[in-house]
Amino acid sequence: MERSVRAPDGRSLAVEDAGDPAGRPVLVHMGTPNSRHLYGPNVADAAQRGLRLISYDRPGYGGSTPHPGHSVADCAGDVRAICTALEIGRLAMWGISGGGPYLLACAALLPDLVVAAASLASLAPYGVAGLDWFAGMGQDNVDDFRLLLTIAEHQDFTAANLAPRMDKPFPLAFGHSPGQHQFHFARQMLARRGIVLAYGLRPDSSPMAKQTCGKHLGVVENQQVAGVKEAR
Repeated sequence: MERSVRAPDGRSLAVEDAGDPAGRPVLVHMGTPNSRHLYGPNVADAAQRGLRLISYDRPGYGGSTPHPGHSVADCAGDVRAICTALEIGRLAMWGISGGGPYLLACAALLPDLVVAAASLASLAPYGVAGLDWFAGMGQDNVDDFRLLLTIAEHQDFTAANLAPRMDKPFPLAFGHSPGQHQFHFARQMLARRGIVLAYGLRPDSSPMAKQTCGKHLGVVENQQVAGVKEAR
């Protein structure tokens, strides 16, 4: 079942409510790019086990209103609004990949609401002293994140420097079709500098990559982007 819930500040939150409608509620924090749509086999399994699965589009995705400048912790207010609208007083949660930090924020900030939390392959905070942020990460992800960090550290992404071109997307090329983490990381990193990220797909990009890119980013398909060398 599709629902629309009003956040405390008036934003709209698109929610999917599935599984056993009379079952024990479990809220799912999907990865990034985010979608409220739940995986069919998970829904079927939940229904068999007497579980009600709930998910939602985080701000700016799908049917949810953007929330410029929001932090990961701000999701707690949105989740409480969803639970209030669905008349849920206690529930379990799980989050995967880019949804892991949002799950942990809810577990920490909503102790009266969250009775159990499971984080699967979550991202850790970047830049924490003594933490090897890349440990355990797939090599493709490592390569793309290092490329993004190199760009951020060695180019002057300031409003003054980019003023003549602020109305144009910033081109960035990956060595392969990037995963969900790279989209989120790159867009957030550059958005803080007022830059819109456009992703140029390689001609051999998979149909899934084209579909995902087209939904979540401005896409320049099968075109060379001037001034940017494709990473190998």
